[in-house]
Amino acid sequence: MQHLIENLKDISDRIALAQEKNDYEEILKLDHHRKLIFEDIFSIGIKQLSEANMETIRTIAEANEKMIAEISIAGTKKAETAHKKIRALNGYNK
Repeated sequence: MQHLIENLKDISDRIALAQEKNDYEEILKLDHHRKLIFEDIFSIGIKQLSEANMETIRTIAEANEKMIAEISIAGTKKAETAHKKIRALNGYNK
């Protein structure tokens, strides 16, 4: 079980690095691997997790939630900027 937790930590660290680089393709790839590790952990059973492992999972889940919110906000801002540019171009072309 501990090797799964270590893999989870490693992938989460790599996701954080990809997020700093705004490498969304890498984030998605790594997040898929993280989901598979979570499936493995929970298929073994959460009763086998130590309190420290549960805290690690909780911390990673909170960081993931924050990351999703940040990516969502960034995506919304990019869409708004693109919309304004399109409107400006349409106005210019008239």
